[in-house]
Amino acid sequence: MGAASAFAAHWTSRLTGGFPVLAAMQVVVQGDAERWQLVAPFGPNRNDHGTAFGGSLSTLATIAGWMATNLAAGDGYDVVIQSGNADFITPLTGNLLTQVQTIDAATLQRFAATLARRGKARLAVNVVIHDQRNAPVLRFAGQYVAVALPA
Repeated sequence: MGAASAFAAHWTSRLTGGFPVLAAMQVVVQGDAERWQLVAPFGPNRNDHGTAFGGSLSTLATIAGWMATNLAAGDGYDVVIQSGNADFITPLTGNLLTQVQTIDAATLQRFAATLARRGKARLAVNVVIHDQRNAPVLRFAGQYVAVALPA
């Protein structure tokens, strides 16, 4: 997932422009609409123990779920997080590599149908941050709400 794409460039710009903390974290989107991840370098996201800062890990996981919900909702919706829970598995001493777990098609169809019918829907999103060896260092479960923007 290293090659730059128009999708990655658009979302990197949207995230770092809309959330100044993500610019400070040096977050970038890698991949395309079918397969993407959020990445942040270790240096600006480390703590005084020489490991990745828990706040950076939580922020990146929260934003990954937010982005996934935005992609599922499409244009014309405002997305916010309703709740989230992070489990820190092991310290991270490298770059932060964040991936949203696949959301099954039936769940996405229910989400889209509820949005179309009510103009508001919730989506549960699971995110994993892993190390360079693909071992999980954080598991995050978030509940997001999409609401139709005023016409």
